[in-house]
Amino acid sequence: MKNKKKIDLGRIDYLLLVGVLFLVILGAATVYSASSFKAEQTTGDAAYFFKNQLVRVFIGVVLMVIIASVDYRKWLGISPLIYVFGVFMLLLLFSGMPFVIKANEARRWLQFGPLQFQPSDFARYALILLMARVLHEKREKLKEFWSGFVAYMSLVGLVVFFIAMEKDLSTAVIVGLIAFLMFYFADVKFSYLLSAMLSFTTLAMLYMMRTPYQLERVHRFIDQLLHRAPLAWQLQQSLIGMALGGLWGQGIGNSRQKYAFLPEAHKDFIYSVIGEEAGFIGTLIVLVLFGLIIYRGLKIAQYAPDGYGRLLAGGITACIATYAMLNASVALGIVPTTGIPMPFISYGGSALVSHLAAVGLLINISSQCDPSYANYLNRNTYEEHLNRSTFKKRKSSRRIAKKYKGKYATASRS
Repeated sequence: MKNKKKIDLGRIDYLLLVGVLFLVILGAATVYSASSFKAEQTTGDAAYFFKNQLVRVFIGVVLMVIIASVDYRKWLGISPLIYVFGVFMLLLLFSGMPFVIKANEARRWLQFGPLQFQPSDFARYALILLMARVLHEKREKLKEFWSGFVAYMSLVGLVVFFIAMEKDLSTAVIVGLIAFLMFYFADVKFSYLLSAMLSFTTLAMLYMMRTPYQLERVHRFIDQLLHRAPLAWQLQQSLIGMALGGLWGQGIGNSRQKYAFLPEAHKDFIYSVIGEEAGFIGTLIVLVLFGLIIYRGLKIAQYAPDGYGRLLAGGITACIATYAMLNASVALGIVPTTGIPMPFISYGGSALVSHLAAVGLLINISSQCDPSYANYLNRNTYEEHLNRSTFKKRKSSRRIAKKYKGKYATASRS
């Protein structure tokens, strides 16, 4: 794995950075509005959750800057250690130690003094880092089913299994989906992916059959779709908030649903508060910003200087996109209600910090992107590579090659 000694931060993707920072600022403002009533009732300080959010934003932004300043290949170089540490943190949840926070039957949080975090938030990006390295380095071996594809899929299965055992099926499914997308980006045979997807779906169904409340949630959602049962309280209040917002909203800070009507208004259902206060226009702006981040993430993957960067950028973008779309879908009643936070917006510590840290990796990759694929020494090689890329350009490759024709002469031969 080659290391690039100098990182050109002057070439980072500023559209991506501005989009992320705008969502973070919007999220902090919405957290204050959505949580002020609950915070005043429980702690006596209306800004309690807002202050906590600002601290976490600060930590996340600092991590983002640090990670963006270090060559992403160095993080990939220690990805096996990061992966092992992530699995170890998941195992701690089953240790029964005092630092494990247990709510009902779920074990999802660890607390060491004032530090409280969810290991799955760290483990998902540890898995993305490792898979970006493995899928590129072992791409020839992936053509073999048992010794290649199944062997490396077991790395995914281990993380998914431990997260599912925490009684967090929704996160386990999302992590599995992100991993499947990364295998797809790595051009793994479709027949392999299909067989794994069917196996994964079967195991998920068996898991739900052994956890009655999960099965009941799915049954209730189907009954709601078929109008055979009333809407669940959370979904009902979420849709009421959206309806109250109308086109332009009730105004920032004027949400009514936050007054104990909408549970977890500053967390899982923060998108509903945005809809109530900023209206349809506000929710649309949020989706447009996420669309911008996803678009820029795919462009970074397309123009990445090597296969490592392409897979890493693709995995991170897939993770952010999946969480954002699922959170919005839950608020609108499109999918069953799950505890999925909105990236960069929802109140939270480990989720917010991990997403911002991952953006640091995207920024670092973007700082090394070369639109002319300068490492390819002639136009034919460039076009051949571009046509093989998972993220294909809409523009003609010949037009782009012509535009950057003068740069091939200075391409690196290292």
